[in-house]
Amino acid sequence: MKELDKDTLGKIIAGVLFGGLFIYAYVSYFWMPYSKKISENTIKLEKLEQDISNAKQIKAQFNNLQKKLEELKIQKSEAEKKLPHDKKLPDLIKTIKKLSDKNHVKIMSFNPASTSRDQYFTKVNYSMSVKGKYHDIGRFFASVGLEERILNVEDLVISQLDASGDSCSVTFTLSAYQYGG
Repeated sequence: MKELDKDTLGKIIAGVLFGGLFIYAYVSYFWMPYSKKISENTIKLEKLEQDISNAKQIKAQFNNLQKKLEELKIQKSEAEKKLPHDKKLPDLIKTIKKLSDKNHVKIMSFNPASTSRDQYFTKVNYSMSVKGKYHDIGRFFASVGLEERILNVEDLVISQLDASGDSCSVTFTLSAYQYGG
């Protein structure tokens, strides 16, 4: 093997030093800062993705809450039809009149009676007298019981009117309920 002269050896050492210096400069000024920025941006990206995921979950819960609120509003509306907040006497009279016409029953009297208050509702009583055929009156009472608003027939007294037994007179108390809570 040949020995390297001082000049060649100096050039090799200088090349190695400049190569090492270049690699050091490249790693220090380019590789490390960009690597650090890449890792910071990766962490930020993961955090943003997690925030987006959380926001999507909250949105899904909000949609479910919105649907639930709409369902509850519908249920409240239906409950208020059955148990209104006030007497709604004109609506009650229209309903009773419509049912009596439908079932061929004649309303003889409709008078306000007592009112009693309970913890959650108020019971408003009306004294009524109707006239009609026995089965028509029975259908009338059935249709009153099937009404959307909560109505009840109490204290029923039946008396016969004519000798043929076709027509009879009935006095009773109609109880209408309203929300009192």
